[in-house]
Amino acid sequence: MKTVIKFILKIVAIVVVVVVLLLVTATALLNTQSVQDDLVKYATEQLELKLGTRVKIDHAGVNLFAQKVNLEGLEVEDQEHRKMLELKQLRVDVDLLKLITREVVVEEVLLDGVSAKLYKPKDGPANYQFLIDAFKKDPKQQKPKTEKKDSAQKSPMALDIKAVAIKNIALTFNDTNQVSLESAKYEDTWLSKPSGKLTNLKGKWGYVKKKGPVTATFAIGSIEYKGENTIHHFNLDQVRFTTDNHKPRKNHDRPKRGFFDVGHIDVTAKMDLTLDFYSKDSIHAVMNNMVARDSVTGFNVKNMHFGVGILKDRLHLDHIMLQQETTVLKFDSANVVLPSKKQGRKFSFETSRIKGTTQLRDISRPFAPVLKNFAMPLELDVLFSGNDSSLYFKDVHVYTADKRLQIAADGRILHLKEKELLDVGFHVKEMKAQRGIPIEIINQFTVKKMMMNQLDALGTIYFTGDFSVLWKKEIFGGNLRTDVGSLAFNFTLDEKTKYVSGSVRSNKIRLGKVLKMPKVEDVGAQASFIIDIHKARTAMIRKKNGGGKLPIGEVKATVYEAGYGGFRLKNMQVEFASNGTLAEGSVSHTKKMMDWDCTFSFTDVDKMSDLKVKPKMKLKLGNLFKTKKEYADDEAKKAKEKPKKDNVFTRLFKKKDKDKDKEKK
Repeated sequence: MKTVIKFILKIVAIVVVVVVLLLVTATALLNTQSVQDDLVKYATEQLELKLGTRVKIDHAGVNLFAQKVNLEGLEVEDQEHRKMLELKQLRVDVDLLKLITREVVVEEVLLDGVSAKLYKPKDGPANYQFLIDAFKKDPKQQKPKTEKKDSAQKSPMALDIKAVAIKNIALTFNDTNQVSLESAKYEDTWLSKPSGKLTNLKGKWGYVKKKGPVTATFAIGSIEYKGENTIHHFNLDQVRFTTDNHKPRKNHDRPKRGFFDVGHIDVTAKMDLTLDFYSKDSIHAVMNNMVARDSVTGFNVKNMHFGVGILKDRLHLDHIMLQQETTVLKFDSANVVLPSKKQGRKFSFETSRIKGTTQLRDISRPFAPVLKNFAMPLELDVLFSGNDSSLYFKDVHVYTADKRLQIAADGRILHLKEKELLDVGFHVKEMKAQRGIPIEIINQFTVKKMMMNQLDALGTIYFTGDFSVLWKKEIFGGNLRTDVGSLAFNFTLDEKTKYVSGSVRSNKIRLGKVLKMPKVEDVGAQASFIIDIHKARTAMIRKKNGGGKLPIGEVKATVYEAGYGGFRLKNMQVEFASNGTLAEGSVSHTKKMMDWDCTFSFTDVDKMSDLKVKPKMKLKLGNLFKTKKEYADDEAKKAKEKPKKDNVFTRLFKKKDKDKDKEKK
């Protein structure tokens, strides 16, 4: 029995020795340069046969003792014999013994000098499509799925990468789209916590919009990463994003328009971000601080922070704070629905109440240069929502800290993507402006100050109404209540013709107090007007007439009732026109037995007490024996036959016609 056992042990020992000798021999052969060169040559030939193109590998080696895999000088051509992929070096240090326990432990990965040039023509396949097709699994060769799988198939191999170093990456797509990376490092060893750094990541790409091609670029100077347990911290520095549509800015030769133009963006930023949770379906992160500036448009975000959570098709923001030069806005939350063409879902959002303090000059350079001196602090409180084509402002409250100005309104901006259909509209539910505030607001603008005394005489102003900003047109209307009376008005500013026109109606207003004319008492009237606001045109008219500061326009009014020096007059017609230097007008009152009328003129609205008046009176004794019907018929007939009196506008246009006739002759 002992002899048999000794014999068996001897046989086993011999087998083990033979196996060990074979393994050592195979390992030694595999680690010789000649064997590895032969393997590289064989692998290269097989790849060329499979891909149908040229493949080059300068060197490939496997060091089983040091457990390293090294690949150098890889080149792959596309089927047009253009260099499609180049790789200078790939080195992987892997723990081979861990493979036995279905673990892939990579101690270090070095990737250096990767260059790829990819093309995708409009009328053909991409130059890399043959690679995808070559390594695509044949459906016929795939094993049928079984309901039961063994434990080895159920548990995937674990992957643990300790360190990664990437250098000199350059990718090009269709020549114009480019991405490059100088370096990136990542370490996660037992000696230190996970950390990494990315340096000089740049990109450039082009796309075509309806109005032409646009080029966009981005650059990130560095991204530093530090990890601890489930917390991942990122610091982004020297971030830059630009767009260029290769056209002049929208405000070129248009000084009234702001610098903001999506075709010309140049933003630099810094960001400090913490990722504190992520899973397959959700992410939560905190933007600790973001600073962003566009030196051309004037955007200057000094500080912005918020929390953000993403769950499938929803995005939730919380604890949002935005600070500009003099603007600070805060709100608790915002919910965003992310768009999906596949699921037919459109972008939309809504916020909680946004509260803060602002000075409108912060948005002057990008949007409205006219606000560049608007330094009056305003408090803001609003609910904000919208989608990809519309914005809505609900329950808006704007007021000064001392409450001398208070505005409550609702508003909307429709058709954001179609400027010809753009519709900005607000309904002012109530506005209160105490005496002095309107003048303070006007003084925030660099404009000619006209009729400021008359404005101050109105006292506290209350307003309810609407205004709309349409394509090259603004429309305003509503009811105004003041200390001297109330009036309803509407007017339109036509950006094409550069005229303001509209109408005003009041049942009772103390016009004498407004104009500082004590003899003029309460007036009830309605009027229509048209005023020229074209700078070049009005300057030409004033120059021709010797200067002046008056508005240029025409007013026609019907006075229901008016008091003057103790007398009460009813149903008068008032007309006057101004040429910028002189305003001329007339007041007429027609009765059956007498016509009363007077003409007046003035050159300064602040000196209406110097008004020059020439009264006229005409008795109509011939109407003494006419019936009311006969008198009315005669007056209607005279009105038709009466030649129309030229006002400042008709005289101006007639002169233009005469000048054109002279030029033709």
